[in-house]
Amino acid sequence: MNNYSLHLPLQSRTLILNEDFLKAWDELHSFCPWATIFQSKDFVLTWFQCFTGHEPTIICDWDGKSITGLWVLTESNGRFTGPGLDLAEYQVWLSTPQRHNDFVESALKEFQKTFPSKSIYMKYVPGTTPLDAFKTSSFLKHHSFFRHYIHPIMQTDKVSLQLELKKKNRKEKINRLNRIGDLRFSRITDFKQFELLIDEMALQSDFRKGALYNKTFFFNEPNRKDFLLRLFDLGHVHVTSLSVDNILIASNVGIMGTDIVHLQGINCHSPFYSKYSPGILHFLMLGIELSDANIPYFDLTPGGADGYKSILANKQGDAFESWFGPKTFVWEVKLKESFKQKVKKGLEKQSKTGLNWKKILDAYLDWKNYFLGFKNKILNIQKPFTTYFLGSTSACIRLKGLDILRPYLDESLTENETLRNPILRNNKILDLFSWDEKVTGIPRSSLFLDCLSRIEFGQQMYTLTQDNELFGVVWIIPIEAKRNADEERNITGEKQYVLLCSCYELGREEELLKMLSNVYRKSIPQEYQSNCIFELADNQKKLLNYIKNKKTRFSKV
Repeated sequence: MNNYSLHLPLQSRTLILNEDFLKAWDELHSFCPWATIFQSKDFVLTWFQCFTGHEPTIICDWDGKSITGLWVLTESNGRFTGPGLDLAEYQVWLSTPQRHNDFVESALKEFQKTFPSKSIYMKYVPGTTPLDAFKTSSFLKHHSFFRHYIHPIMQTDKVSLQLELKKKNRKEKINRLNRIGDLRFSRITDFKQFELLIDEMALQSDFRKGALYNKTFFFNEPNRKDFLLRLFDLGHVHVTSLSVDNILIASNVGIMGTDIVHLQGINCHSPFYSKYSPGILHFLMLGIELSDANIPYFDLTPGGADGYKSILANKQGDAFESWFGPKTFVWEVKLKESFKQKVKKGLEKQSKTGLNWKKILDAYLDWKNYFLGFKNKILNIQKPFTTYFLGSTSACIRLKGLDILRPYLDESLTENETLRNPILRNNKILDLFSWDEKVTGIPRSSLFLDCLSRIEFGQQMYTLTQDNELFGVVWIIPIEAKRNADEERNITGEKQYVLLCSCYELGREEELLKMLSNVYRKSIPQEYQSNCIFELADNQKKLLNYIKNKKTRFSKV
């Protein structure tokens, strides 16, 4: 059987409803040595059920009884890829080992004939996949390109993981968490319990990834949670949590194969507990739990073993990023990838010519920001918000907090859940997702990164919202909290609490000061209120002028 044909969306939808075809798919998946959970019938069909905007395209040799080759694709942003997109850590075709070379070449020729200008992108192809055909076939060599990645894996050796947890610094952090409350690592096996936890898990993940990579997957695509819940119900998701007094401080939601759990789903930790390193503690406890459950591997995902992966990885494999398409497309990909690798190497170390690539990149970003600012001045564009982000200013103005807020100390304001009134809430990360970067003129990632850093420093966040819109973020900096290097230079030797506003909407100074007075009165210990400092960035001139015009006493410190 070698009559490979391509089934377009309408045909494919009919095909995947055929019970005999689905049974043959299961059999082929079990026989294919390089198959992963991401090519299984359960994963693929569940994804199409949850993400209805995507249609399946199938290349196979189905004869009504059996299949020796199967490749399920879907089109996204003008190119074809594996179902699941970024949720599918591994994307690859299925075939029997005996017919592999014949299938992959015939399938790609069929694809090119049907879609002559389209491409296929896969990230990642498992390292166990036979790729000899791409070296021996002239057609495949000229129409495809592979990029190699190191694939770190944790082999779940219980003894070594226990020893890692007993190291002095980890043991101290565990003891400190135990002093806070009931520290508990749990495997979640009940659907309703997972359903109760998944919102907080997704929020913690989106906040960190939004700050570091400007990616908020679950916020942008709420059906991701439904997809993981359905896979969990089918027995393909492994969920664990680390909590203190039932407060979630770290978790992992991993899509699970027969003998492996993939770091693909949700992994997160609470920024409010970052100083205790809950993420790495949880991963080590997870490894022990996997060992006890006779699951030998925890897949740390391809791309090198930096950071926490360097602690966990004790085994190494291979994986590949793959492109297929017209010759000109492949040539462009090779050129871009070659340039990216040169830039990456240049950023890691100075080149032999003495050029510092990092300084060159920083200079380019500075020039870009200057140009955009200059353009806005010419067009007379003003941002409706002002900011005091970490590292964004080298100077500040420090005013006596009591003098500024005295007129508002009799005002009463609490957390008000009605939409008409401004709402003041403490440490509510969800409020930050109401930030509209198009309206404010300030990237959401900049706000998230500033807030993430301040929270991890031990600063206390208060959000100001109205009608589900965020119009201000204010902070209390306790005397024991950390600050970044630029802000540290402004601190006197005296122990003082500091109030500041990292961003607010211009024109709402009166509401802002009322909010600050409530934070000041209720959250700063009384013995520190008299010498509390209100700190303004040097670009928050409108707020300073508002305070002056209200004839509030102020002094530069």
